[in-house]
Amino acid sequence: MAPGFRVLTVSQLCRYVRSLLEEQKTLEDIMVKGEVSNLTLHRATGHLYFSIRDDGGLVKCVMFSSYVQRLQELPEEGDAVIVRGMATLYEQSGSFQLKVYDVQPLGEGQGRRDLEALKQRLYREGLFRQERKRPMPPFPDTVGVITSREGAALQDIVKAFRRRGYGCRLIHYPCTVQGASAPASVCRALRAMEEEGLCQAAVIARGGGSNEDLSAFNDEALAYQVCRCPVPVVSAVGHEVDYSILDLVADARAATPTAAGELLCPDREALLEQVRRLREAVATAAEGQLRRREQRLEQSIRLLSARSPRQRVEKNRQRLEYLVRLLWDAEKGKLSALEGQTLHLLRQLELLNPAAVMRKGWSIALREGKTVTTVEGLAPGQELTTLLADGEVVSTIRVCRRKEE
Repeated sequence: MAPGFRVLTVSQLCRYVRSLLEEQKTLEDIMVKGEVSNLTLHRATGHLYFSIRDDGGLVKCVMFSSYVQRLQELPEEGDAVIVRGMATLYEQSGSFQLKVYDVQPLGEGQGRRDLEALKQRLYREGLFRQERKRPMPPFPDTVGVITSREGAALQDIVKAFRRRGYGCRLIHYPCTVQGASAPASVCRALRAMEEEGLCQAAVIARGGGSNEDLSAFNDEALAYQVCRCPVPVVSAVGHEVDYSILDLVADARAATPTAAGELLCPDREALLEQVRRLREAVATAAEGQLRRREQRLEQSIRLLSARSPRQRVEKNRQRLEYLVRLLWDAEKGKLSALEGQTLHLLRQLELLNPAAVMRKGWSIALREGKTVTTVEGLAPGQELTTLLADGEVVSTIRVCRRKEE
């Protein structure tokens, strides 16, 4: 080191450069035209942070809350504006920036118009249609991770898979995720994954960043490449509020790389719980079906028993016994009636029996075997046979007289 050479600290250098910038009269009050990007309104302080850019460069800007309050309308991302301010250096980061006092809108910037035009064209071609998008595989064996080697996105995805305890193989296809070469690099990595044919799904990932950092994922060629990919693609670019064309054409969008890992990786504990619930449901269904089959079997047994020959014989036997009893009762009634009638007839016969009459002292006269009931035709000298209760008497008629009337 040469004698007398002064060594500066970083803060001294930054302070010196800042003083040089702020001492330049031409930079004390300047107006710069460009498109707004990376717009952030700090809620606590009210300061507005943004950048203005064109095709060749970018300048960071800060507008303190006292000046923000004077604006009639806050600028929006992609607006073309003219800012008025002072060139300076932010010492903590060594960044060149403008302290902005005023912002005048010029309308929509060309970059924003180009992006909206591209979105509209891709929309008309059907690249954003929901019905075109494919579902994620429920249990992928291999997942391709397309991201930078240096970024945290890869580690976030790996940690998500490890935390879920799911044994899935991850294949890293490295690429550049920032800058002008990023779109072509991502497309090459995606093609490499397709050619190997080992993956059931893919994740294109990078962490958060400015709109310029994420602009690589608004590329038209990348959009078509993702649509042609033979496996479902998950977009995990930026943070939750960041949306790119890749998010719109991908089969699924994850707010962060960690969320992408969780989307593709089934939760082991959740799967075990689901298996437990399914086992319980199967057991319950099986028990219910078994009970129903037992009931149907018992019903069938009852029906078969009711229709069996033995049952029919038994039923017919019982019916036969019943009919026999009815017939017996009917015949018994008839027999009883006949017995009564017979007794009645016997009594009548008894009353009409000549022997009974003769026992009372009556007799019957017979001539030549015929009953004599009158004296007409009888003459003396004829023989009569008189029947008595205990015998008969044969006599000769001596006198025959008719009873006087």
